Amino acid sequence: MERISLKEVNKSYQNKQVLKELTFNIQGSFGLLGPNGAGKTTLMRILTTLVRADSGEITMNDELSWNNQHVVRSYIGYLPQHFSLYKNVTVVECLLHLAVLKGLNKLEAKEEIDYLLQEVNLQEHKKKKIKQLSGGMLRRVGIAQALLGNPRLLIVDEPTVGLDIEERVRFRNLLRKLGVNRTILISTHIVEDVEMTCDYIGILKQGEIIFTGKKEELKALVAGKIKEELLTMDEADADAIQDQVISIKQQDEKCLVRYFVEKEDQQSNVSPTIEDAYLYLTRKGE
Repeated sequence: MERISLKEVNKSYQNKQVLKELTFNIQGSFGLLGPNGAGKTTLMRILTTLVRADSGEITMNDELSWNNQHVVRSYIGYLPQHFSLYKNVTVVECLLHLAVLKGLNKLEAKEEIDYLLQEVNLQEHKKKKIKQLSGGMLRRVGIAQALLGNPRLLIVDEPTVGLDIEERVRFRNLLRKLGVNRTILISTHIVEDVEMTCDYIGILKQGEIIFTGKKEELKALVAGKIKEELLTMDEADADAIQDQVISIKQQDEKCLVRYFVEKEDQQSNVSPTIEDAYLYLTRKGE
C-alpha cells in the first residue's frame, strides 16, 4: 500500500495560518479527525491538488512529489462532502461519462463499472436516474466514481454526513472493505466513522497535528483518566467536574456521568474509547 508523507506543510488565507508545519504519514485506512475549523477541508483540498500548499513537501512512497499535479491526480480517487451529479441520467450513464473523462476507453469502462456496481451494492439500481436515489445510494455512486481507474489513494470527505443510521452503517462497512487493499483517507468530525472504519488516526486541532498513530495507542493515552459514577443532577452540575464531563445518561432518579479525572486513577476500570481520547486531546489548553 502507498504511504503519503507530509513534511512541514503550511497554508494561509488572508494572513491567517490555517495549517501549521504539518509533518506526518498517511498509510493504510487512515482517519483524520478534528473539530470544525481545524483545517481538515484545507488539507483535503491540498491532498487532492485543488490548491497548493504555501510551503512544505508532500510525497508518495518518498518518490512522487505533489508538485507533479497531473501525475498525482491519476493516482487519486476523491469523494467530496458535497457531491452532486447529473440528475436526469441513469447511474450507468453517469459513471460511463465520468470514466471517459478519466481517460478510460468505453469497453474497459463498461466492464469496470459493472464490477464497481457490484462492489457498492448498486447493481439492481443501475438503471435508476440519479434524482431517484436516496442519500445513501448517492454516496455509494460517489464511491464508485472515485474508484474508477483503480486509484492508489482514495480520499473521502465527511462520508456519512446527512445519512440515516442504516445507511451510515452500510457506508462504514463499505469503506472498511475498500480500505483492505488500498490507502484510504477519511476526513470527518464524527468519531464513530473513524472508529468503525480506520486502523490509523490523526487528530488536527487549530491547524496543527496533535496525534497520529493506531487506535489502540490513542485509547492508551486516557487509560486510568476516566471515571463513571451514578450522581444526582446537582452533583453532575457541580463546578468540580463540569469541565471534565464526557457524557451524562439519565438512569431513573440519577445520572450515569462519565468524566475525566485530574490525576491518573489506578483504580479506574473504565475502558477508554476513541471519543474519550479525542475529547481529551482537543480540550487540552482550552
